[in-house]
Amino acid sequence: MPSALQSSGSISAAVAASRVLGLVRMSLQSRLIGAGALADTFSVAFRIPNLLRDLLAEGALSSAFVPTFTSYLVQEDRERAYQLANLALAGILLVTGTLTLLGVVFAEPLVVAITSGWSAEKIAETAALTRIMMPILALVSVGAVWGGVLNAQRHFLPFALAPALFNLVSIAAGAGMWLAGLGGRAAVLAWSVGTLIASVTQAAVLVPYLRRLGYRARPQLRGLLAHPGIRRIVALMLPAIVGVAAVQLNVFVNTRFAASLGDGAVAQVEYAFRIFFLPIGVFGVALATVTMTQVSEEAARGDRSRLIARTGEGLSAAWLLTSASTVGLVLLAHPIVSLIYEGGRFSAAESAAVALILQAYAIGLAPYSMVKIVAPAFYSIDRPRVPLMASLASVAANIGFNAFTYERLGPAGLALGTSIGALVNLTLLRAFYRREIGGLARPGRWRELGVLAAANAGLGAVVWAAWTGVSTVLAGPLAALPRLLRGLLGAGALALVIALGFVVFAAIVRAGRYPGGAQLWGLPGGILRRLRRRRAKPA
Repeated sequence: MPSALQSSGSISAAVAASRVLGLVRMSLQSRLIGAGALADTFSVAFRIPNLLRDLLAEGALSSAFVPTFTSYLVQEDRERAYQLANLALAGILLVTGTLTLLGVVFAEPLVVAITSGWSAEKIAETAALTRIMMPILALVSVGAVWGGVLNAQRHFLPFALAPALFNLVSIAAGAGMWLAGLGGRAAVLAWSVGTLIASVTQAAVLVPYLRRLGYRARPQLRGLLAHPGIRRIVALMLPAIVGVAAVQLNVFVNTRFAASLGDGAVAQVEYAFRIFFLPIGVFGVALATVTMTQVSEEAARGDRSRLIARTGEGLSAAWLLTSASTVGLVLLAHPIVSLIYEGGRFSAAESAAVALILQAYAIGLAPYSMVKIVAPAFYSIDRPRVPLMASLASVAANIGFNAFTYERLGPAGLALGTSIGALVNLTLLRAFYRREIGGLARPGRWRELGVLAAANAGLGAVVWAAWTGVSTVLAGPLAALPRLLRGLLGAGALALVIALGFVVFAAIVRAGRYPGGAQLWGLPGGILRRLRRRRAKPA
């Protein structure tokens, strides 16, 4: 069976494409609506259905549905598993449809609850956008059930690619607004409608892949509450919902903190988080998707030692990939933010503010990704209260830190609190894993950590020196060049610096024989070979 790093390769590529397109989408958004009061209204309106989505669909439901559906596939047959999926689909539609209706009716009180110190006009505008985007909750929840059906049968790619279509539709909408010269309130309204349409396509694109596997989406309410599989899903979901709710409470409270800091703070935190989420999506989510399926299979077979091995492989790969991303984001935060967002309604001062927030987020990249790898193991052995307790503790640490520091540290302090919370969560999960399942430590781990430290030191030194030189040239001899030309040169130089850092990092982990180091070194060559083979194929 392939390792977590090998299995997640195609998913990482798919998610990378989606996240890059997501940044293109956010880049258009920043230029169309900036990072001020209007951007705040869209950010909060989009966040309301997404808070509920994270609570039900991509958090609790995914954690509970995949292990249960997998056990039906392994221990019974596909027909019974598909019946379970249709029951789950009916249940989630009933719940999310009701919540969507309530969100539309009570949009204004929801906005008041999640913000602080906003004017009546700003609240009303945000509520109008919330009503447009509330159906996203039901659409994404349906997609989560369908994605679980695909992932449990090791068809990871379609569900990983679906968000790319969401971003493509959003980009098309944004490009249309840009060409039409829309800006301000008209752009925010059109952007909200485009986001809803993009969510429809994100769910619909999964249907052909499901049909190929013999699954037909037929929501079934009869026997819903009596079915043992549904009861297991609900039993796993309830503590997971409380755990995810704790995390969403954290987002809720942080949004209120940011809203109270004046116009633009909410949007600035959102812009920084979108860049931070790129490596999480590429590495953390991809590894977590594969690890969840693998540990669910081993748990269904009763093989505890293989379950531990699969979790360990996922963590080793996460260390390899996220540590380098952390160093890169901390050192290159400002040029990355400037390249993606600056222009139109987004100023240089806003770039500097978002870059500082991004650096604070980057500190939590590794623990944030690893939580997604360790937590599924507890759901696979029916111990959902463990992630719940760890999540509650992390949220308490996060909110406590931010409550005491948000006025002094500003939006960057809110991001730092999130990173501290992720570290607390991972620390507790590792401790409980050792007690409930077994130790994850293996021979040679200290040598591996030494190799990783050396690789990151080399990466940091090379990237810092290279970008310092590039900045000096751009600010000196090339300062008189037109802004567009300087921007293109800066983008090219940034890409080269990142590539140089990758080569140094990959060379050191390969020479040090870190697990997966040879694969990482060979990744660019492998991609080129695949592209050549595709070009060589006859039409």
